Amino acid sequence: MKSPEQMRDDSTLAFLASHAKKSKEPINPVFRHGAGVVYEIEGVDLSFERIKSYEQEKLLSAAGAKPFPACPKCSSLLLSVQLNCPDCKRQSLARSEIMIHYECEYSGPVEEFVSQKDAEYVCPKCSKTLKRVGIEYGKPGIGFKCRDCGRVFQYPLVNITCSGGHQSKLDELDLKPFPVYKVNDEIQGFADLADYFLAIQKALAKSGIEVEVLARVRGQSGVVHIIPLTVRTGKMQAVVDFILNEAGSDAKVLQKILRSADLGQHVALLFVPASLVSQLAGMVNPEKIRLLAIPGNDPDAVAREVIKVVG
Repeated sequence: MKSPEQMRDDSTLAFLASHAKKSKEPINPVFRHGAGVVYEIEGVDLSFERIKSYEQEKLLSAAGAKPFPACPKCSSLLLSVQLNCPDCKRQSLARSEIMIHYECEYSGPVEEFVSQKDAEYVCPKCSKTLKRVGIEYGKPGIGFKCRDCGRVFQYPLVNITCSGGHQSKLDELDLKPFPVYKVNDEIQGFADLADYFLAIQKALAKSGIEVEVLARVRGQSGVVHIIPLTVRTGKMQAVVDFILNEAGSDAKVLQKILRSADLGQHVALLFVPASLVSQLAGMVNPEKIRLLAIPGNDPDAVAREVIKVVG
């Protein structure tokens, strides 16, 4: 069982810290058709499972909950709403402002009362002209008329069908809560790490190299990976990644290997402490992952090492 320190990924820490630095708002769940419940951070939709793993790694803490309506039979969140006539139970409804003629008690959509003369209504049932609102006619508000049976009403029957075909009434739905999260205070310090990546970007930009910091790269599996730096030149596309200390290095390098395999055509430049280069060399495919010793805390020195490979 990996400890939280072993599981943590430095680019994820910097990503969350960068978000926390920009926004104090909680991270709310949202429902996306085709994806289910996701959490949007910095324009990236992260799955509930991934966010849950961040909570297990002590990166995020629950700060409340947001419920979503769910099918009481199968818990599906993918629901569709049908509005039905309370009399004939059909769905052929028209929504409109409702008007009622008090004398003959006819009610219907206001469009049925419209006269060719301005500011004048004519009852479609008795053909009387209606001029005085509140005396001759009233407008109780928005309502519905069934095109099939002619019934006029304010509140239709509401039926819910889930993606599994189960039907429920509105008051039968379950509420399925999902946590609302906040970034833990200890992660705030990793904003300095994001600044370190930015400094490397600036150093590379001076050489005319196209670089993106904390880039969102979609892998072949469809998973969005948060990468410290992506580099594009006429020679290659590369991702620049880091293992900044020796703690849990075996677990971290395994994570980098799996990520590299998912990224396909990208070559990974993986900076690690100098003491780990020979130790990790046998674990990686040098055609996919180039191990480089971290040249201290100097962003310019890191940039020079990157240029040697991609320039």
